[in-house]
Amino acid sequence: MNFNWESFWMNAIVSSIFLVLSIVISIKLIPHFTVKLLKKKRKKYIVTKISYIIQEFCEFIEKSPFKDSEITSEQLSIFTNKKDLKNYRFIGIIDLNIFKEITHLKVKILILESSNNLNPEDRLELVKMEKTKLDRFRSKLESIINYHSLDIDEEIISDVSQLCLEIRALEIKYNYNHSIDDLIEKGLTKRTSVFGISEIAEIYRLILNLLKKLLELSVIEVQIEKKK
Repeated sequence: MNFNWESFWMNAIVSSIFLVLSIVISIKLIPHFTVKLLKKKRKKYIVTKISYIIQEFCEFIEKSPFKDSEITSEQLSIFTNKKDLKNYRFIGIIDLNIFKEITHLKVKILILESSNNLNPEDRLELVKMEKTKLDRFRSKLESIINYHSLDIDEEIISDVSQLCLEIRALEIKYNYNHSIDDLIEKGLTKRTSVFGISEIAEIYRLILNLLKKLLELSVIEVQIEKKK
């Protein structure tokens, strides 16, 4: 019986081609479609976590005392993108148009001017109140980042982490205010200056810039309306 070498080599070549193709598909195509599918499934969670962060920013800004009629003449209504109807929902409202550079500048000026007519003790109380609010804000942001980092873009995590770091640094600067408390209580000196106002102004600048960046994400929509 003669062995059909021609048929053998033909089958071997065809099998080799299919083997190479299956390897290429396994290495290239399957991971590609798997990642694409996972991203699609995670999109809902990503939008939700970003919405959580934006809501915390909105709540903080809405409670801010550093506003006037000039920068509160417009209102921003924030939603998820209408193109994604399945996940479309309302997120929040703020009465500052943070897309205008003048808003950022005016908020900084209002913060720096807020303590001009206060005596040192009242100025310290103002800084203390803002530091307390910022600490609560930082804790909420850190909680979101720590527990939901897989569903948030790395750049957003980095920006939020930097903001949290600046708020922590404020506490160190604030503590300098209490370094002479014993001498003040003993009547040996008086408080003449207070640390923290300029740091708070810088933190607010970071907050407004970061919120603006979040609202410019493709998954977010914003409606700007004149307040009546």
